[in-house]
Amino acid sequence: MTQFPHDEFVKEYIPDLIGEYGLAKAGEIVGSEMREIDVFFIPQKPVPTTPETLGLLGKLAQTTCLFEVFRNSIETHQIIECLSKLFDVQGKQRREKRKNKETISDNEIPFLWILTPTLSSNKLENFSAQLNKNIYGNGVYLFPPSLRSGLVVIHQLPVNQETLWLRMLGKGNVQQKAIEELKNLPPDYPHKDNIIELVLNLLTMLESNQKEGNILQPEDRELVMKLSPVYLERLAENKQQGILEGLQQGLQQGLEQLQERIDRDKELIIRQLTKKLGVINADLQTQVKALNIDNLETLAEDFLDFNSIEDLQQWLSKF
Repeated sequence: MTQFPHDEFVKEYIPDLIGEYGLAKAGEIVGSEMREIDVFFIPQKPVPTTPETLGLLGKLAQTTCLFEVFRNSIETHQIIECLSKLFDVQGKQRREKRKNKETISDNEIPFLWILTPTLSSNKLENFSAQLNKNIYGNGVYLFPPSLRSGLVVIHQLPVNQETLWLRMLGKGNVQQKAIEELKNLPPDYPHKDNIIELVLNLLTMLESNQKEGNILQPEDRELVMKLSPVYLERLAENKQQGILEGLQQGLQQGLEQLQERIDRDKELIIRQLTKKLGVINADLQTQVKALNIDNLETLAEDFLDFNSIEDLQQWLSKF
């Protein structure tokens, strides 16, 4: 079991949400030091941004980008490390373009998004990060344009449907509230079932780490307690679904067996009619096979009195 369950969660969570709109590679290796990017995304078709789809996450994923997600408030050296990864990716990209004698467009140059639950104003000032309300709203800060980077301070995001997918990556009460909102979404809401499964996988990893003697942070212990009822609900739903599927399967099998028996009975009556009256043409056989169960039972009794094909034709003409 991984020692870093939240990292594993992120590497499945973001690709699950945006993967259908492009190439989302988790754990992409960059640089000679074999450093990993949480998620490297290359859009291949329009990424939706409405609150009912991907919302703010979709806005961040409009161009090729790197996502680096931190469980705890990011430190200065970690911001520098993220920027270093970005520069490695950009440098590799430019070298490949030069080798192929191609030019690179602005949209192809990767953008870095750093997601952190909280961040001090001093760190924002040190990196000249500016709030960009016009495009992204509260909680999203952009570095100077030449750096092609931005910070998302998750706990500063407004609590609405547009920010739900990003608030799921927060911690403590912010994450717990987002999970509660996820549970209350309509059953057919896009991504709901998949994300609930990923959240429950996170619960399993946290519990396993705890059983192995690893000390959980207080907010993780609380998250485990909050998620346990969700896990039990999902187990109950799966059990109920299994019962319903079993009943449906049994009913379907019963109907199929009944139809097979009726078909055999019809073939038996046709053989008996043939033995008594001679060859039964295809049209009469079709009429016999079209009879319902009650009429078929009546024919099974009445045909004993038939003496000719005409008797059968006259009998069938009543239906």
